[in-house]
Order: sequence, then structure tokens, then C-alpha cells
Amino acid sequence: MEVHRSQFAIHTYEVDAFGQLSITALAGFLGEAAGAHATALGVGLEALMARGLTWVLARQRVEIARTPRLYEVIEVETWPSGLDRLAAVRDFRVRAADGEELVRATSHWYVLDLETRRPHPPLSVLDPGRLREGPRATSFRDGALAALSSWEREKRFQVRYADIDRNLHVNNGSYLAWAAEAMPREVWQSSRVETLEVQYRAECTLGSAVLSRLKLGSDGTHRHGIVREEDGKELARLATSWSPRDG
Repeated sequence: MEVHRSQFAIHTYEVDAFGQLSITALAGFLGEAAGAHATALGVGLEALMARGLTWVLARQRVEIARTPRLYEVIEVETWPSGLDRLAAVRDFRVRAADGEELVRATSHWYVLDLETRRPHPPLSVLDPGRLREGPRATSFRDGALAALSSWEREKRFQVRYADIDRNLHVNNGSYLAWAAEAMPREVWQSSRVETLEVQYRAECTLGSAVLSRLKLGSDGTHRHGIVREEDGKELARLATSWSPRDG
């Protein structure tokens, strides 16, 4: 198993109002570590774009035992862990400076054809020898997350320049931010994300507006849907659970 390690210091602009690493910044760290490892393996973003291809995140699950805090230095470990049909699987562990395990995550990535905007066979760009089944940090729920048929809260957001990534569509972190923004204020003030699972279902680009919908769960698991306002297209499905803030 080839493990790549990246260290990150947590800055003031990466924490929330309570001094804890924001979920969008955490997602950014995971993506940065994944990109660095892909580059080291010869299949980074620049290498794929030269072939008319790119990486896109299709699905992710994150489990947070303790949220990192301002000024901590954390280490993200990541490794390829096999294939799931058209998806390359990559897992993560995040540790504090003393080795405490803070976060576990798993993810599915598509190789996307930039012209057709359709998935490309991953084995056309990846070395099969590096795609052996590896240890899993965590696992997805069985099956796809269900679409929302009803919701209790809805917030509208306009897609900004800052939401657009190098693939010229909304970056994955913006969907997480939109989902969190729909939570009631009392939850946001008293709690932090403990688990997060997201499935990205369609692209969204500049000029669109999105609706972030929330269905609060009596079992503590809340369901989210992000849809494009102009045509009702479903962009992402999420499930989150929240726990009292650390310390």
C-alpha cells in the first residue's frame, strides 16, 4: 500500500466562529492531499488535462472523531484502495501531531472527459498495479442516498466566481457549505459535523442559482438536497449527523 502524507497548519481563515476547522476547509485538505499523491503517481490534474481528462469527486464519506482546532498542525494520510466500477477509490486518515486519529474518510473519483463531460475508464490512465484493494478507513452506506421528497427548510444561493474550480464547475466544498447553511441556527451554534456523506450527481456552473433543502431526522441523521433552481436538476444528495462541539 502506497501511503502519501501531507501536513497542514490550520489558519484563522480555515476555522469557523468557534475556532474549529470548517467542513469546507477539511474537504479542501483531503482534496489537496489526494491531488498531491495523484501527481506523485504521475496522474495528477495537469497530466490528465493534457490528455483532455480531469478528476472529479463523485462520492465521499467523512467521519470526525474530533474536529481539529485553530493553530493545530495535522497530517493527512491517503492511499488508493481499489476500483468500484467506473470510480477510483481513495481513503484517508487525519491525525493530530501526537498521533491521535481525528478523521477517517473514503471517496470515489471519476476520470472525466472534458469534451463529452462523461466518465472515462479509470484503467486507461491508472496503473493496475496501484489499484489493488487496500485497507479501508471507513465505508459508505449501502446503496445510494435517497432523494428528498419533502423538506422543512430551504435556502437559495447564487453561484459565485469563488465557487468555480479548474474544471469550470462548482467545487465540491461549496455543496458542503450550502448544506450546512440550511441547518437551524441553534444546531450550528451548539454542534459540529460528526459524519458527512455526499453524492455528487450533476455539474453546476457559473450563472446558476441553487436551492439547499433540509429534512431534519428524528434519528439524528439529517438529509440534504442541492438542486439547480432554473430547471430543478438534482446536483447533490447529502446526509449529516451532528454532535456537541468539542471542548
